[in-house]
Amino acid sequence: MKRVLIHRLGSLGDSVIALPCFHFLRHKFPEAQITLLTNVPVTGAAPPLQAILEHTGTFDEVLAYPVGLNRLPALRTLRTQLAARNFDLAVSLADARGLVRSVRDWLFFKACGIPRIVGMPFRQDELRCQPVRGTDAFEWEAERLFRRLAPLGAASVADAALWDLRLTPAEQAGAERLLNQHAIATPFLALAAGTKVPAKDWGEARWAEVVKQLAPAHADLPLVLLGSHEERARNDRLAQMWPGPVANLAGECSPRVSAAVLTRARLFAGVDSGPMHLAGCVGVPCVIVFSARSLPGQWHPRPGPHTILYRRPSCFGCALDECTAHGLKCLTSISVEEVVAALRAQLAQGSHLMARRETPALSA
Repeated sequence: MKRVLIHRLGSLGDSVIALPCFHFLRHKFPEAQITLLTNVPVTGAAPPLQAILEHTGTFDEVLAYPVGLNRLPALRTLRTQLAARNFDLAVSLADARGLVRSVRDWLFFKACGIPRIVGMPFRQDELRCQPVRGTDAFEWEAERLFRRLAPLGAASVADAALWDLRLTPAEQAGAERLLNQHAIATPFLALAAGTKVPAKDWGEARWAEVVKQLAPAHADLPLVLLGSHEERARNDRLAQMWPGPVANLAGECSPRVSAAVLTRARLFAGVDSGPMHLAGCVGVPCVIVFSARSLPGQWHPRPGPHTILYRRPSCFGCALDECTAHGLKCLTSISVEEVVAALRAQLAQGSHLMARRETPALSA
């Protein structure tokens, strides 16, 4: 296999969830020229896919195009670019967006002269997230995505090596430098209360009350607030309520340096977000206030000793970015007291950092 094209859209959380697929494909085709076909982020708050995969060795080249590309001249240009590279294989890791779009994408890749296409979602269990038998949860997105690679060989998404971000010494040093600048000792409590999706937002006032109630017993524990530049003002207001060492790193570091920061955390708290997925990826226990806009279990972080607070109203799985009909009851029904209790329970389990394990080699 000489040339492989991987098609994947999305921002921070989507990129982390797909990380095992990228490692698997590089392991499967170690000598191939791998090109990543992805989207130009819609907003500045959404980091591009390559910003997450940088230094992982999982791709060699990036081609980016705007979401919603439908103008004929632009499509012709993209087709010319892809056809000129003479790909042997195209791997679709794009979200399942319906059978019609899957057929459209398949035909487009065929028009680019690509002889083999793997991972295109056609079956019902690929197009729709399926319930897990015997539970009230649905299939985890990372597993559903990974299943689409089955024609290329067997592997398990539970393989720890598939979650390795391969953080560089420079990224680790950058994290250490940031924490030192703010006089933050480790371990610490990490908080990412913001989100760019209103239907995931538990509300600043509730997080402020959590910080206020947690502070008296844990004032000696440093607090590090993460997020995008747009969330910096909110973080500043939350930081003012913490009596101990505190640092607002929103907008100060790249996603990968944020991941390096999180490797030093004792516990992560927040909502369904990119930082949550980074925390889970590097093995940090999480307490998450989860919106029911997504199906229960579908977008959870990498498995770990997490506490996921999720309500299941009749409208669960709505996938709405804004809730106007039901008053965001899936989130407002989760109380401050529940979140504080979950954080206290996690903090009581031990103050040590999670054990650093050497990443095992990929399974053959």
